[in-house]
Amino acid sequence: MIQIRRASINDVPTLVRFRSLLFKEMGLLRGEQEEKSFERACELFFTQFIPQNEFLSWIAEDDKKVVAVSGLVFFQKPPSPGNNSGKEAYIMNMYTLKEWRKKGIASKLLKKITAFLNQMRIISISLHTTEVGRTVYEKFGFSLVDTEMKLLIEQNQ
Repeated sequence: MIQIRRASINDVPTLVRFRSLLFKEMGLLRGEQEEKSFERACELFFTQFIPQNEFLSWIAEDDKKVVAVSGLVFFQKPPSPGNNSGKEAYIMNMYTLKEWRKKGIASKLLKKITAFLNQMRIISISLHTTEVGRTVYEKFGFSLVDTEMKLLIEQNQ
């Protein structure tokens, strides 16, 4: 039976592993050196931001085996029409092991996150999805908004 629990600092290695699996599956990690560098950066991030409650995560387990994870970060923006508080949440790091997909686990995680955000009175929630995960989010009422633009500035290394 699937149990959902909030991640703690003790879960950092698991969160790092699952985030790496996510990006490997998306084809965004190329090579062992890039993977190790990415995982070290993730470890530093989670170690810093989990204790400060600036990154929250829920973990799905079956008999103490982690089968899926989720993540949540917050943004404070100026008030906007429909969101007078300006508080926004961004769901990320959602990943379910392949053999555990199509069992409703991601929906259980998402239900836990949205209930938490409802308690916090955060009404603006966004995320990035792959085609594989899109239907899960649509069932919860998420819709595709195509007006956002992005710029990645290359850094000299």
